Amino acid sequence: MGKNNSLNSYTFVEKEVQQAIDFTTKIINETGARITGDDSTHKAAKLIANEFRQYCDTVEEETFPVHPKAFLGWIKLITALYLFATISVWFSIPLISGLLITIGIVAMVMEFFLYKEFIDPFWRRKFGINVVGKIEPVGEVKQQILISGHHDSAFVFNFFVHQPKLYPVRLYGGLGSVALLWTLSWIWWIIQLTTNKNPTWVLGIKIFAGISLLLVIQMWFFRGKKGTPGAGDNMISVAIANEIGKKVAQLKKSKENSSESALNHTRILICSWDAEEAGLRGSRAYAKKHKKELNSIPTYNFNIDCPYYLEDFFFMTSDVNGTVNLSQDMVNECIEITHALGYPCASKPIEFLTGGTDAGEMARIGVKATNLMGMPWGNSNRASVYHTPEDTVDKIEPQAIQAAMNIAWQFIIKKEEELKNNE
Repeated sequence: MGKNNSLNSYTFVEKEVQQAIDFTTKIINETGARITGDDSTHKAAKLIANEFRQYCDTVEEETFPVHPKAFLGWIKLITALYLFATISVWFSIPLISGLLITIGIVAMVMEFFLYKEFIDPFWRRKFGINVVGKIEPVGEVKQQILISGHHDSAFVFNFFVHQPKLYPVRLYGGLGSVALLWTLSWIWWIIQLTTNKNPTWVLGIKIFAGISLLLVIQMWFFRGKKGTPGAGDNMISVAIANEIGKKVAQLKKSKENSSESALNHTRILICSWDAEEAGLRGSRAYAKKHKKELNSIPTYNFNIDCPYYLEDFFFMTSDVNGTVNLSQDMVNECIEITHALGYPCASKPIEFLTGGTDAGEMARIGVKATNLMGMPWGNSNRASVYHTPEDTVDKIEPQAIQAAMNIAWQFIIKKEEELKNNE
């Protein structure tokens, strides 16, 4: 990366970091928790749109239908079905037990493993609002880059608040019990069907079902009723994107009045998605509606999620529980940029059962995408404030904010210079 003009020599400094922190604080103070579909989240989207309008060429506020509680609704569904399955086992009706648990497992796989809208119609319908600001280049558009985060916040996860060290035990214990009773129920039914007898270990199945019910029932309380402040997950990422957008627009304005450098062929989209915590529904709605536009020219999505700690920075090579591949080429470019800037960084596939990010929805439609993560993200190790009431602005490292800005900026410049070199 050369350092010959104001584009690639620019470095984000403390002032812009503080502006991102202040904007995040403003949104949280004025809206509070931002559960998709709530008035608070709609207000946040309006405030973000007003901010974008100060410098973007165009700003779109796009509404979309969403069922906010459906994404985690499978947890209570599978818990209730397990209770009735246990009763069926005690009445020696393994077929009913197997069928009930099968329904729960299918809902879990479709909703959480694959992020499909399988049981959504059974939950209350609301609407979310995506906000996208566009900054056109001074010349012909030959590529576009989405810098994105999400403004909705998560429901409090009680398992992360109370005895967080037991999270893997409680999660795998509950889901493991479901899987085991499902297997035993079907084996029992097959034995009944083929021999017209019950297996000798029926009492053992009944005892296991009764005891394991304790592990499964506690999953009913996994999700709290209130939302988090959502500073690090993920309002700060929208604020980071906002600062980058302001700098792009500032250079474009300077170009019109001087010889100042600006982007010549790269359109920048500053994206604030809604409903990420409801199963990526916001970025999915946008990707679906704008698929043709997003694939009409080379398009890249630099998504940011949970940039808490600089030492934990990594770029994701896969998403949505490992079911979606992200752009390895883009990851390699971002790693090279990050190391050249002197920051620590790695690349990792997403861990199974840790969920997904909005980059996954862009990758599904063919956009080259990756996600910058700034915390340990696994089932046994995550940021202590993640999905808790403690997710406040003071928990985010300012140096992580600055690094995310500079990495994203240098990625933009690298792609612009590639076009220039090919002319």
